[in-house]
Amino acid sequence: MTVLFSSTVKSTFRDYIQGTWGTFSTPAGRVEYIMTKARLGEESPAPERLLTQHLSPVREVMDADVLDFNQLLQRDLDDHRVATGLIPYLLKNRATGPAFFPPIMAVLLPFKEGSPSRFPAFGDAEIVEDQDLPWKQVQAGDAFAVRRVVDAQGEYHPVNLAQLRWNEHASRLVVLDGQHRAMALLAIDRTMSHKWRGSRGEKFRDFYEKQVQRYLADEAIASNMDLSNVEVPVTVCWFPDRVGETGHAHEAARTLFVDVNKEAKAPSESRIILLSDAELVNVLTRSMLSDLRRPDNDDLMPLYAVEYDNPDINTTRPARWSVMTNIHLLKEAVNRCVFGPPKYLRDVTKKISSREGKPERDAFMRQQLEVGKLFKAEVQDEGFTYRRDAIGNESFPLGKADILSTRFSETWGSSILTLLSKVEPYAAHARALRRMEAGWSGVEIYASLARDALFGGVGVYWTLKDSYEHYKEESRNKPGASRRKPDDDVLRAWEVIEEKESAFEVFRAEEYLGSAAEDKREASKSAYLVLNTHACQLGLAMTLGSLWELRKSEVKRWKLDELPAFAGALAQGWNAFFLHDAGRGKARDRRLAFSKTVSDPINQIPKLETARAVYFRYFWLQALASPESWNLVAEWFDGREGFEKMLSDARSMYLGFCIEERKKALKTSKPRQTDDQRRNEAEELATKTLRKALVNWFFVTEAEFNGWLSPDTLASATQDAAEGVDENDDSVDDDEAEDNDSRPLSYEELLDDE
Repeated sequence: MTVLFSSTVKSTFRDYIQGTWGTFSTPAGRVEYIMTKARLGEESPAPERLLTQHLSPVREVMDADVLDFNQLLQRDLDDHRVATGLIPYLLKNRATGPAFFPPIMAVLLPFKEGSPSRFPAFGDAEIVEDQDLPWKQVQAGDAFAVRRVVDAQGEYHPVNLAQLRWNEHASRLVVLDGQHRAMALLAIDRTMSHKWRGSRGEKFRDFYEKQVQRYLADEAIASNMDLSNVEVPVTVCWFPDRVGETGHAHEAARTLFVDVNKEAKAPSESRIILLSDAELVNVLTRSMLSDLRRPDNDDLMPLYAVEYDNPDINTTRPARWSVMTNIHLLKEAVNRCVFGPPKYLRDVTKKISSREGKPERDAFMRQQLEVGKLFKAEVQDEGFTYRRDAIGNESFPLGKADILSTRFSETWGSSILTLLSKVEPYAAHARALRRMEAGWSGVEIYASLARDALFGGVGVYWTLKDSYEHYKEESRNKPGASRRKPDDDVLRAWEVIEEKESAFEVFRAEEYLGSAAEDKREASKSAYLVLNTHACQLGLAMTLGSLWELRKSEVKRWKLDELPAFAGALAQGWNAFFLHDAGRGKARDRRLAFSKTVSDPINQIPKLETARAVYFRYFWLQALASPESWNLVAEWFDGREGFEKMLSDARSMYLGFCIEERKKALKTSKPRQTDDQRRNEAEELATKTLRKALVNWFFVTEAEFNGWLSPDTLASATQDAAEGVDENDDSVDDDEAEDNDSRPLSYEELLDDE
């Protein structure tokens, strides 16, 4: 766009853009915008040239170490996609015509010392004369100003020419949509102008610099390249009603992001949880991640033990070897413990199904968070009135969500994190991770990238993985001298990550089993293939929920504020079970009690799907029933009768599951059997297996088991089996599978040009 004027007025704002003004309404409220463009080329004071340098991905605006998860605005940047797809698209000459990008959308947001803040309120409108043009201008303190050309009568001119001026110390242009296109422009500009060093994006330099330099050094490309012709349309937005003390521009931007992307390629489930305010369960889940980010959370697992950036749309278990759990499990824990519905916590024989009523779930949430004590009968928020007794997952006052999330964090959030941080298998995993981080060596670029992928940068792990797989495939398709030499720092970084997996398994075996001997490493690895599944961890959370419901039914003067202490007592009880006789002679090592590879295992679940959490709840209850464990939690209950009833019901349901699994196996191995023969043999085999597991691993005597296994108990278990294993048995298989034919190429093989 041609510069139509040069200002003769002393301006508070150094940075500005100009273009055509417009406005529209969204779920985020009223939005005003200017249509303009950003371009490459030689250094110039022209606003469209400077705009390229002002477009900022959110990762370069906010400090990732202090970023609250409620402040996330966009999906992770896929640096691999930008480097191998978008940059070549911009720089390569194409017979089909010039490169073209759809408009980038950026939003002006307030920041103070790198943290989200609020804009000052607008002052009165005033007429400003500049270069013989009259403008009507409104200014928000020292943050930004908007001016539009007016006619002789002081009315806005029909050409709608406008300027947005801002102070970068108080305001930043954050890319809301099209961040990959914006990053392609930034990467080219920073490489050509040697501005990577010292920039907020310097840590990502190695994904781009050599790639751009390679194209610029290609004579065939460079001879036909005129970067001044590389222009990209940009829509710069702001929220005129989100200024002043009550303005929440960052919340509006997050809402606008979801709105403009709802028809685009579906973001991953992780992104939806991190971004969307449409459901209260997402807000509460994010609050746990923010609690882990606090600098005073040394008694909880580190944030890097949680996988929250997986780009896959459907994720049912952690994919990275370093993490212990993921954001989907945290959401499931919130879902079951806070929203229920209550039948899943109060009746341990209920199997998880898809038939859940929203009113029942919302009512249970209001009980679990004691919403009646948090709000008056009616709540006013953003011009809407909410009835307290109608607040639910999809209908809640967003402006008051911090009240709900704070109450959740103080009670259920703290309790769930306590279990995942202090129960010994998970505490040991976290200790091993902290050891690895503390002992990390190497200052090379590739070592720094690998460290960031495991302990810091959002999305870096997946970018390195994609880059490595891309070059591996390229090396196979282009053998010999025709193979393009890859970016070695990126490849070495991924190889460091793969090498560190073995080192981590040593640390974890030492922390959990007290030894790094080969048999201990294998035993530890097998145990964690179970312990780190959704089924096992959700079963743990549901055990907390069920036992809390039991306490509420037995104790008249219970208080929700006691829940974290209750969770702490449960953690101590389970640790007493896991650490009983640990490492002493030939005693059973109960740290392996949930493993499927030990002798006489209690775990007979072939597919560790999320819905099978109800059976793991039985395992956790059974572990808590051991004498030493019960002594640590007994004071929270009115005797042991209620607990024994819950344990018996859960055991009966699990026995029914095992009977059904045996029947399935017999139908294949002994097809000539009658249904009665198959049922009788299945009952005998399943009962024998469960008896041996309880006697050998869970301190249950033969006499106790036989006393429990009455004809009525067996009939109840058989009836459960006859009714089917799961009402919603369509989950993705969580079992790990290894492909022996997919051996990764080494760094030397990838670099080999012969």
